[in-house]
Parts: sequence; C-alpha cells; structure tokens
Amino acid sequence: MFKDNFNLAFKNIRARLSRSLLTLLGIAIGIMAIISLMGIGEGMNVAVTGELNSLSDTILVNVGEGFSIFSRGSIDSTDEYLTERDISDIERIIGIKEVTTQLVGGGILRFNGEDKAVTLTGIDSDIMQIQYSYENLEEGTLLQANDQNKIVIGYKVAYDYFDREISVDGKVLINGKKFFVSGIFGKQGMGGITSTDDIILLSPRDFEKVTGESNIYSATVTVYDVANVENIALEIERVINENHGDDDFASATTMSSILASIQMVLGIIQTVLVAIASIALVVASIGIMNTMLTSVMERTREIGIMKAIGATNKDIMVTFIMEGMLLSITGGLIGILLGVFGSKGVTAVLGNIGPSGSANLEPVISLFAVVLAVGVSMVVGVFSSLYPAWKAAKMSPIEAVRYE
Repeated sequence: MFKDNFNLAFKNIRARLSRSLLTLLGIAIGIMAIISLMGIGEGMNVAVTGELNSLSDTILVNVGEGFSIFSRGSIDSTDEYLTERDISDIERIIGIKEVTTQLVGGGILRFNGEDKAVTLTGIDSDIMQIQYSYENLEEGTLLQANDQNKIVIGYKVAYDYFDREISVDGKVLINGKKFFVSGIFGKQGMGGITSTDDIILLSPRDFEKVTGESNIYSATVTVYDVANVENIALEIERVINENHGDDDFASATTMSSILASIQMVLGIIQTVLVAIASIALVVASIGIMNTMLTSVMERTREIGIMKAIGATNKDIMVTFIMEGMLLSITGGLIGILLGVFGSKGVTAVLGNIGPSGSANLEPVISLFAVVLAVGVSMVVGVFSSLYPAWKAAKMSPIEAVRYE
C-alpha cells in the first residue's frame, strides 16, 4: 500500500511539474539559508576556539574589570596602574613562566604643524602579534622584535586627526621625538573585539623614552601547566588586590573564560540568523499548503472515484501527505547541497573583503545540521499537507464524482 501511495504521489507531482518545482524551490532556499548560516557559524567557532586554545596558558591582568568582549578591549584613561611591586609579586607565584607588561600614558602627537593630545600604548611586539593579529591592518605591518622609533596607529589617527592624512612610513613627532608609521589599522567603528580607531602602539622602550613613565595598565602572564591556570589567575587577583587594599582593583582573565564568552556571543548570533532564515521556510510551507489545496480542487473528481472504488479517508490523507513530504524532502536535499556551496561562497567573499584572518575561515557542515535540515523538511511537508489532506479525505464521494 505504501508503494502505491508513493507512486501515486510521485505521479501527481510530475503531472504538475512547473508548480511543484516552484514549491520545491521555496523549501530549498530556506534550507540553504539555514545550512549556510550554521556552517559559517560553526566555522567561526572552530577558528576562534583553535586560536584561543593555543593560548590556553595565558592570563590577561588588567586594572579594573579587565578584558571583556562587550567593552571591546578599549583602553580608558585612568590614574590607577599596576606597580613594579605588583609585577614582582606576580612573578613570585609558583607556576608562572613569564610576565610581560602593557604600558599606557598620554602624549602629544605632532604632524603637519598640528598637535593632538593622544593616548599611547607601550606593548611588546610578541604580545602585539597575539592581541592584534585578527584586527584588519589597512596598510603596513605590526611592530617586529627590535623595531625602534616605529608606531602602529588607528584609522582615525591616520585620517581624521589632522588636515592631512598620515601614510605608512610617514614621519610624526611624539613629545618632540621622531617616529615612523609602520602600520595603520582599518576602520573599525562600533565593530570588533578591540578598539583600534584611536590607538597608537609603540614598543615599551620607546614608550618610556617619550613619556619618562612606566605606567603599567595591564600584564600578560603565561604559566607552565594549563591545568593550574584558573587557580593561578585567582591568586594573581588576590595578590594585587591586597597590595592596593581594594577587592576590585584588578582582574585576571584566562583565555578559557574569554573563549566561553565569545562562544556564547557567536551562539546567540547564529541562533538569531537561523531564526531569520527560518522565515523562508515558513513562507515555503505556506507555498506547499497552497499547492496542495489547489491540487485538491483540481482532483476533486479523481478523489470521488477513488472513494467510490473503495479508498478510505486514511488512504486519501496518506496520499496527499506523501505528496507534500516528497516535495519538502526533495527541496531539503537540494537545499543542503546549495547550502554547502553557498557557505563556501560566502566565506570566500569574506576572505576577500573582511578583516585579516577571515581568509582562513572554513565553513563546517556538521552531521547535526544535515539531520536537522532533513527533519525540518519532513515536518514542514507533513504539517503543510495536513489540512489539504484532511479536506480531501472529508469529501463526499457522490458530490466529488459529480464535480466538474
């Protein structure tokens, strides 16, 4: 009986091929959108996880609330800094491998005869590569080891601070000392994890040379044993806060906690995007229902004849539900294929126009996503066909046979 219902459903779809293809296309587009977005989202998650897991032995120590993806990592002017005593106490904690510091202070940037008060950040080149490697450099490069009298500047510093634009290898003065621009960050605006539009990065040695200060805004700590990183982070917070007599003076953030926050945000974004893409499936389900209702009207006489020769209400319903499921499952399978190619196309475009690092993004199409797509297709097919099937089954065979 199942084979007969299947053959009859297939025959009916083929008899109305043009209309069936258009209905099928709606399902395919909805599934394609969901598969593509899930693949890209999972690819982003894998890429971020891979990078941060390689830094799982790292702890970021900041004055105040510390690193947060919601604060975008911006450096705020503050009168409170870590002290040399804090750094010495951190280095004495058992299990710590290395401590590097990040300095912050004010300065006067002079270019083209104009002066501008700016915030300077002194940072080791190795830490700069870790912290800013995923930010989009519009021109030039980040600082390398042993670079002297060189700086990396933000987009606004280069193009908005002065009447004339600053270019890579351009010469500027900071507190009267000559520097050359090594790199310029691309425009970021409100996006990104770290704020780079107004930033000026230079080596710690150059920072102390131009400011005469060593204001330690943050420190990057690496440990020998990753298993102890959380306990060491808590110990760092305790030691620094005791030094300053303030329970909230500083925060020590592990890369695993940063990773968890980023994954949470990526999950929310992916859920929202998939929910938006699901609207296409809702529209497609309405299309299936419309197609099936039209089919019921066109086949009223056929339904009456089927009932007259012994077909039950159940047989009629199964036939129409089978027809709807065939349409939706076929559309779902096509949508999966389109989604795989679509996600690769989107990531290729992002690699060409997006920030540095996005070129390495690869979509990940999981088995869960494929099973979900097929399952959703089946559910859409069944529910979209229920009412038309019920309407067909409830027809009076006498009236249906007489229908013209």
